[in-house]
Amino acid sequence: MLRLSKRVEYGLVALQHLAKTGDVATVREISDENSISYDLLAKIMQDLKRDGVLYSSQGVRGGYGLMLAPQEIPVNRVVGALEEQSSITECTSETECCSREAVCTIKGPMHKLQEQMEQVLSSVTIAQLL
Repeated sequence: MLRLSKRVEYGLVALQHLAKTGDVATVREISDENSISYDLLAKIMQDLKRDGVLYSSQGVRGGYGLMLAPQEIPVNRVVGALEEQSSITECTSETECCSREAVCTIKGPMHKLQEQMEQVLSSVTIAQLL
């Protein structure tokens, strides 16, 4: 079974939290309320900010907020922001995958599966996770 990484799962939880509240929240608030490691979540939030999904504000009411409406944030964007490699196998990456590449019988089908997964992840938004 294919699985999303903890980084992606926690990123989705944080975005879901922000979408539900419709307000700015601190990393501490989100991590405490969802039992997520503060340090890991802080790095995830920085990555999502760097990708343009979140903004941050300073001050007494500071924290992170959504840059886009929840229905405008597809899951595949979160995966792309938080994962270095989002291919399901090495066969679907841009680089040479293995010594069997010239005779591989699953590379074509794996590319099709990768495309289908990307379509699904691009069609599901944070709003649909509420």
